[in-house]
Amino acid sequence: MYSVMKFDLARNALRYLVKSEKITEISIPYYLCDVVRHTLFEEKCKIKFYHIDDNFMPDCDFEENEYILYPNYFGVFGRNVLDLAEKYKNLIVDNAHSYYDKPIGFACFNAGHKFGQKDSLLWIKNNNKEEDFFVDKSLAQQRKNKFMELSEKYNSQNLIKFNPGEEFYPFVYPFLAESEEKADMLAKKLQQEGKIIYRYWNPLPTNYNEYKFYSRLVPIPLF
Repeated sequence: MYSVMKFDLARNALRYLVKSEKITEISIPYYLCDVVRHTLFEEKCKIKFYHIDDNFMPDCDFEENEYILYPNYFGVFGRNVLDLAEKYKNLIVDNAHSYYDKPIGFACFNAGHKFGQKDSLLWIKNNNKEEDFFVDKSLAQQRKNKFMELSEKYNSQNLIKFNPGEEFYPFVYPFLAESEEKADMLAKKLQQEGKIIYRYWNPLPTNYNEYKFYSRLVPIPLF
């Protein structure tokens, strides 16, 4: 069961979680928005970094009672979230890319502004009655439909292979090109079509496995 609270920004939901649960140490991935890292630093929360593999799963095991933050990357790796939640009781799910996902893990939060919503939500597991969670099925389905259109167009060339299951609400379509040149060419083409293309997130050392995601991954907007 979960209680839910509203915040203006996801970072403030995370800030509240760290304070209210007295979390002093947490493991987070290297491949992540630096706002998360900065927020934890500000709250004097010790950070342990972990790498992810080509399937966007942690490439290490964690201690049983360790607090672990894991993002549902692009809103399409919900199966990873399920697997980790079954294994680790203190999993904190960053749903910044998957606003419509149901709560799971010890706690989870999302980012409303990324989906045109007013509020960012934080769920914390407790023994109270679970509060209602409303999903606008029409908006969620529109995102899934557009994602599937892009999948038909790009899957054969995409180095990321998806298996998101039935219940997924994507933020973007992540395309991993085979070279930086091809990634740049695709990004330029999409920009000429009027789409805004970001690089996720800040540069990482070239010897990190995650460097290819920074340098060769093009997050294609769904709208």
